[in-house]
Amino acid sequence: MRGLIRFLIRWVGLLCAPGGMLWALSPLGVHLSDLKFKTPDVFWKLFPSAPLLLLIGLIGLQLRQSERSGLLQKIGFFAAAIGLCMVIAGDFGLYWLHLDNIYIMTAPAWRTFRLGLLLLAAGSILFGVFAPKDGALPTWGLLPFVIGGLCGLISFVYDFGTLGATLWTIFGAGWVWLAFSLFVHGVLSFRRKKRAAT
Repeated sequence: MRGLIRFLIRWVGLLCAPGGMLWALSPLGVHLSDLKFKTPDVFWKLFPSAPLLLLIGLIGLQLRQSERSGLLQKIGFFAAAIGLCMVIAGDFGLYWLHLDNIYIMTAPAWRTFRLGLLLLAAGSILFGVFAPKDGALPTWGLLPFVIGGLCGLISFVYDFGTLGATLWTIFGAGWVWLAFSLFVHGVLSFRRKKRAAT
């Protein structure tokens, strides 16, 4: 049982790859949904799978380096995690429960969704910038992730149309890159240990 838990902690962070991929493909998904069903709502009903995968992957990444992480990195983790939960809740409120159709003036679901995006982007930047230098995440994987977080923050604050969609895609690609760097780092570490043992 301990071996299984250790394995999950070590590799569950790789779920950031499919989550980031789904996030990066969101603009295409919205376009296809609009083309096929004449409304983007069909895509947005399926969208929570992306932040859910990112949330599970993020928790795995934090567990890998929890003992070495500093205060600002932990704040970044909690901000990003809360942001992801708010994005999921806001999406469900908007497209499944239609709360904003009932509470038109306050628009609670939309506000939750937007605030969640901002928390997610800011938390991602903090998480990447203040990750331990000798931690479980390689430095070469963190820089593109932080750049992706900055692109996401710009995209979530301002509506730039096509440019905003591109920045949204880069944000998702940053998570994919982070998972890829984790995988490569793990494979190289395994090879080094194997050579040292022989």
